[in-house]
Amino acid sequence: MGTHVTDAVVGELTLTLDRDAGIMRVEGDAIPTVVVRRSADVAARRHIPIGTRGPEHLTMTVGGTEVTLRPAPGRITRHSYRAEVEHAGTTYTLVPTSEVSSGLFRGEYGLGEFTTLADGEVRAEWVASPSPEEAAIGYALAACFGSGAEHALLVILGIFS
Repeated sequence: MGTHVTDAVVGELTLTLDRDAGIMRVEGDAIPTVVVRRSADVAARRHIPIGTRGPEHLTMTVGGTEVTLRPAPGRITRHSYRAEVEHAGTTYTLVPTSEVSSGLFRGEYGLGEFTTLADGEVRAEWVASPSPEEAAIGYALAACFGSGAEHALLVILGIFS
């Protein structure tokens, strides 16, 4: 059973994560279905919803067409928690902008902010009108990798406390 979301721009969506199988599915009447799959041969890491940030262990389709998915490894800086998708010649990036939210960008152009709640619910606040594909990609990235990250300085100070 998935999480149901009502988006102000693209309407009703369902986000379904099967952690054991390593599959995230985003679907709705007004968007193309997005599916992210984790390779069966990699163990799931508990703190990552889809189970891995290793691009070699992930595939993604948008409306049935395979796209390039490049999540960064997620280390100390917020930028290291970004996830990029290349679809139809355009790069989309979800990158943390605060401890709880991440911005979705088309190139350098900001489209909106995503927040992933503890129960897996994803909320979007659009600053520009996304295409159906852009909305679906944003929801999939936020659902697969979460949103937000601590500031690097807080991480470093935490090491010494």
